[in-house]
Amino acid sequence: MAHTKRWYLYLLSLLFALACGETKKETGFSIEKIPDPMVHGGYVSNPDNIISQETAAMLNSQMQQLDQSGRAQVAIVLLETIGDKVPKDVAHDLFRLWKPGQQGKDNGLVVLLVNDQHRIEFETGYGLEGDLPDVICFRIQQSEMLPSFREKNIDEGMLKGMNALVNVLQPPADTAMVAQADGTTVTDTSAAAVMPLVNIDDNIDQQTETINYEPEPVYNGPGVGTLVLYLIYAIFCTIFVVRPGVAKKHVDTPSLFKARIWHKLWLYLSPFVFLLILVNIPGTDYNWWLMAFLLYINLVVYLTYRAILINRRSVTLLKDADRHRQFETLNMSHVNHWFSAVFFPIPMLAYSRWHTMRMNKLRFDPYDCEACHQPMTLLKRGKKKALLDPVQTAEDKVGSVIYDAWLCKNCDDKKIIGYRNLCTDAEKCPTCSAVTLVKGKSRVVRAATTSREGEGIQHYICKHCQYTYQETYVIAKLSSSSSGGSSSGSSGSSSSSGSWGGGSSGGGGAGSSW
Repeated sequence: MAHTKRWYLYLLSLLFALACGETKKETGFSIEKIPDPMVHGGYVSNPDNIISQETAAMLNSQMQQLDQSGRAQVAIVLLETIGDKVPKDVAHDLFRLWKPGQQGKDNGLVVLLVNDQHRIEFETGYGLEGDLPDVICFRIQQSEMLPSFREKNIDEGMLKGMNALVNVLQPPADTAMVAQADGTTVTDTSAAAVMPLVNIDDNIDQQTETINYEPEPVYNGPGVGTLVLYLIYAIFCTIFVVRPGVAKKHVDTPSLFKARIWHKLWLYLSPFVFLLILVNIPGTDYNWWLMAFLLYINLVVYLTYRAILINRRSVTLLKDADRHRQFETLNMSHVNHWFSAVFFPIPMLAYSRWHTMRMNKLRFDPYDCEACHQPMTLLKRGKKKALLDPVQTAEDKVGSVIYDAWLCKNCDDKKIIGYRNLCTDAEKCPTCSAVTLVKGKSRVVRAATTSREGEGIQHYICKHCQYTYQETYVIAKLSSSSSGGSSSGSSGSSSSSGSWGGGSSGGGGAGSSW
């Protein structure tokens, strides 16, 4: 009895040891242990020697050419076992770990073969889903790889499959024929990937999910180009049409037009309303020029409406105003009118020329002398300086105020008239009240880095009384992306640097079993 119990103990110990060994085998696999071929500038990871060294070398050369062409960056991994893990999950995790493909293009691909599970997996990046859809991946596996795999010829299956892959991603004329180690030549299999899709035989592989391929409907509505076109339009309207800063800078001048909320809704929202109406009319096809036409017409109608309203209000508000006040008020209401004439010549070019003639008449028509009522003469720049006082001289030199000097040759009476420059950055000096306070030198106190903002000092000086003051300003942090963006600038540089390009997986691809 004691002898029998002893054998029971030995048997239990043996079973326990086997169980521990099996557990250790199952839990010993991790994707971090898979050798990264890019460390040595390669693309094929073959730690278990599933394929021959000659085949691996040919695949490396073929994938390097594909990478350098900029079409795709492919990582090929051949493993004997991954334990009880799912090949699709391993391929996805491996893609996230290595990140094949160029950053921004996401044209990476992971090809994983697990020998003991008789499984081949393709995991594609976002950028390859258009050129290499799931159904094409599946056909390459079924038509080119699995027949050789079933005959236990992994080398031939991999060469045929990767050759078909290259033929899909590159024109056939640019695809080199791949020679096998035994001297035979792998035939061009691009037809397998581009042939018309037919129903897959249900008896090929019951473990593979059925892929239903239906042509995607063609989207013929507004897209990214329409959005970019609208953003350009909105920026133009904000800078050259609305211009709120000018009105705030000269609050003492009566405003002939102020863009209110409904004007802004007209500018920014009405094009989309008209577009929505047009695209819903039966028989109307959307084209990008339709949006451009709507934006153009909308802005022309708005500018015409604004011009009419400005001139109607000027008749009332400037009825009793002198020429100088009329000029200042109309000038502020027509900022950048020439810009509208350039971009919208019909009808704004004619209006701009008429407005320029009106402004020249208000400014340059001779004044009558207040003393003798004789026409006065406008002095040229060199002669007018003698008639300006120190404040006027400083403002005229800075360009904040442009002065005209009129002289009566009959009685030597003079008249000085200043016209404010709406495009100047000069400000009013708090000491002498002259519009001659301008920016001076600036100095960086603390340089900006990627982790913190910088700080600087801006000096201001009055060109009339030499009053100075300073204020601090913030320098934005440096962008960290500028240092890392160059690593994925070209497809060939990723191999020489010993790292993958930084692509992202789209979760697409296909898998097959043999």
